Amino acid sequence: MSELKYPDGFEEIACPVEKTILLIGNKWTLLIVRELVMANGPLRYNEIAKALPRISSRTLSSKLKNMVNYGIIEKNIIDDSPIKVEYSLTEKGKQLHKITRPMAEWSEEWHTF
Repeated sequence: MSELKYPDGFEEIACPVEKTILLIGNKWTLLIVRELVMANGPLRYNEIAKALPRISSRTLSSKLKNMVNYGIIEKNIIDDSPIKVEYSLTEKGKQLHKITRPMAEWSEEWHTF
């Protein structure tokens, strides 16, 4: 894996909650994680885009790049004809289920209509 690239000023943040929010505190990052967890394996760009129809191509590309930089997912380029690119959760990314599962349980308790 290449060197991780965190946002500017990340190392100076003392609060672990603030660090976590900076890295994953937007709806698209957690929804991409959700799709990769549910797939239980790698997904290609178009598969992620299809699962998240409201995300723009530009935003998806940006979020995937950031998630690779932060060590949450890995990008695997398969030298085939045509070339295939797959994304999968790293061990660090797989640990995010500890965050997303309680979020889902909280929503199920308080937001069932």
